[in-house]
Amino acid sequence: MYQWLNVLKEELNKHFYPDEVDDILEYYQEIIEDRMQNGELEDDICKGYDPKEIVREMMPDVLSKRTNETQKERFKTTKQLWTAIAQTSLKIPLTIMYTISIVLVIALLFSIFASIIGSFIAFLVYGLDLFEAGLSNFDKIGMTGLALVLLSIIGIILIQIYRLVLELYKKVLNIFSGLTKKKGDS
Repeated sequence: MYQWLNVLKEELNKHFYPDEVDDILEYYQEIIEDRMQNGELEDDICKGYDPKEIVREMMPDVLSKRTNETQKERFKTTKQLWTAIAQTSLKIPLTIMYTISIVLVIALLFSIFASIIGSFIAFLVYGLDLFEAGLSNFDKIGMTGLALVLLSIIGIILIQIYRLVLELYKKVLNIFSGLTKKKGDS
């Protein structure tokens, strides 16, 4: 049994996080032990379970339970959802909807970063124009201070939009994880 559990662990480690692997291993160890108590032979039980099939079956359930708090988790879940969606009965419509959703999120993230870079460039150009203008030093300092305040406000707004987009990203992952789980169950 422990040899089979090690093979399963190796396969699970390719796709899941350590805590998810531990939960799945614990679940299958309990199943094997229960079946052995009912008189079945260990070798027969282990032969009935294919580790790759277990990963395929567990993928939608595990993905639907993830919180996707870090960027690394979101990217890994995004990648794994492609595989999970491909194994559902509605793979073409789900794949199209998922692709559109992910492209939308990525476009929003790029537009936020472009806005941040554009704001800094605009501030630099404004600063250069300001110092070439025939204003007094007090006017230049005042206008620079006003520009910094506006740049800060824009930065705060863009950071909040970024946070909202990340929440949207997590919601998209959760929605499609749930849909994949439901379609995988049927």
